[in-house]
Amino acid sequence: MTLVNQMLFSYVAEKNAKVFPGKTYLVDETRRCTFKTFHERTNALARGLFSAGMRAGDRVAVLNHNAVENAEIFWGCMKAGVIAVPVNIRLAPPEIAQILEDADPALVITGLDYLPRLTSAWTPSPERIYVIQSGVPPHKSYGELIEGFSTDRVETDAGDEDVAMLIYTSGTTGKPKGVMWTHRNLFSSAQASAISRRTRPEDVALVAAPVYQAAGVATLFSSAYRGNTTVLINHFDPAEYLATIEREGVTTAFIVPAMLMKLMQSSEIDRRDLSSMRTICYGSAPMPIDLLKRAMNRFGWRFMGACGATETSSGYIAFLPDEDHLQDGSPVKERRLRSIGKESINAEVRIFDEQDRELPAGEVGEIVIRGTNIMKGYWRQPGETAEALRNGWYHTGDLGSIDEDGYIYIVDRKKDMIISGGFNIYPKEIETALDNHPSVLESAVVGLPDPQWGETPLAVVVLKKNTEPPGADGLMEFLREKLAGYKLPRGGIVFAGELPRNAAGKVLKRELRTLYCSKPARSEKGKTNTIPGAVENRPQES
Repeated sequence: MTLVNQMLFSYVAEKNAKVFPGKTYLVDETRRCTFKTFHERTNALARGLFSAGMRAGDRVAVLNHNAVENAEIFWGCMKAGVIAVPVNIRLAPPEIAQILEDADPALVITGLDYLPRLTSAWTPSPERIYVIQSGVPPHKSYGELIEGFSTDRVETDAGDEDVAMLIYTSGTTGKPKGVMWTHRNLFSSAQASAISRRTRPEDVALVAAPVYQAAGVATLFSSAYRGNTTVLINHFDPAEYLATIEREGVTTAFIVPAMLMKLMQSSEIDRRDLSSMRTICYGSAPMPIDLLKRAMNRFGWRFMGACGATETSSGYIAFLPDEDHLQDGSPVKERRLRSIGKESINAEVRIFDEQDRELPAGEVGEIVIRGTNIMKGYWRQPGETAEALRNGWYHTGDLGSIDEDGYIYIVDRKKDMIISGGFNIYPKEIETALDNHPSVLESAVVGLPDPQWGETPLAVVVLKKNTEPPGADGLMEFLREKLAGYKLPRGGIVFAGELPRNAAGKVLKRELRTLYCSKPARSEKGKTNTIPGAVENRPQES
């Protein structure tokens, strides 16, 4: 099988090793490696996986912060025909357990810092766990999968329609869904991203988005496709981010709106030489227009907007180029800045009505997509897959319209998903956790506008009668054991006598949004509102 004749993303590592052998590819807090070294180590890793008993289609889970090893594992798995499963390190142990039980990995590679969380969530035989920094008996060292194995080219039987990665996203039912990205998906998305962003081989890319998240993985792959030097940041800190731009000569980066807001507030802006930066691509959450305009005026960089989804291999479904960010005071330019741009080169975007009929320009309906970047489906969930991909189109659940010039506008979401700081939060997950509290009868979670995070969850809780009231702080402590920190209802916890419902008994979340969007999310404790028996409590910040 010839790699070039198929859209196998593993070929990118080999190509870069030939074209840029001595060029620095990856930089993290402790390591630097060239394209040649990376290619050789991932060849050895693929053989190490074979030696460990891995076969095509097996899964390898990864728990680690942004580091060179993450990229090595992704490419080593691709070369071996094995499926990589990056796991969110911010998840609570029960959430990690859900993902591992669903993915059923043959082995897990973890950073040392995350070993206790992993072993408290999942208890396989010790030889199935490899620790990156060093071996921790009875577990093995990640180095054992590389050292001593040949670095020669690995022949793979993987096809471009085979699954290369599983990226887990929270489901509307509260159960995480593994989104299947094929080798073709990865190649197509990286190629389209690199072309749309107009990156060049000499660019230095900065990746601050976590590479267990779709946007972070996609940015890593896009940079590799173009042969960029790529700098990985472990966690986002505005001062360190700006210092890294200066130190490494960063020319391009992807950020989420919450990051941009923190950069704008940093006192380090005037202390750093940021002249190397050329372009900023933003996405993962709606960008406040006022923030965007202030940033464009402040930095003078070229800004580009991108819109994608985990189900589109985080490849762009639409792209707003830098020329559409150049404002001349015209209503047309102002309106386009509020769009997500035009469809990407590898995607077709349409607007469908409830009967899956295409709607004309300007009419609002569901945004649907098809193209080479669309996922293969949801892992072991054929029903969910059939519903999402019906008639050959991925149904996003977003409502929007397309104007006469092809610009796409998102109007609302059919789904209840909350986007906070670039992270997807499904209210059902929080509601399920709350409803498991012995004093809670039922709950409803909605997203509130937040000036920093875009949205933040607010929980409305109905308590059981004749039970000890836990209080907002008590419920927050309860949730901290069940959920990742970013999923906590930071918008507040409200106690209500009942939830508003329609005649069919469905909770009217739009009424909750209307009520709480009309007043500050962080209101005074004990304030009574119009929901029968409702009292709002703002939990203590942690």
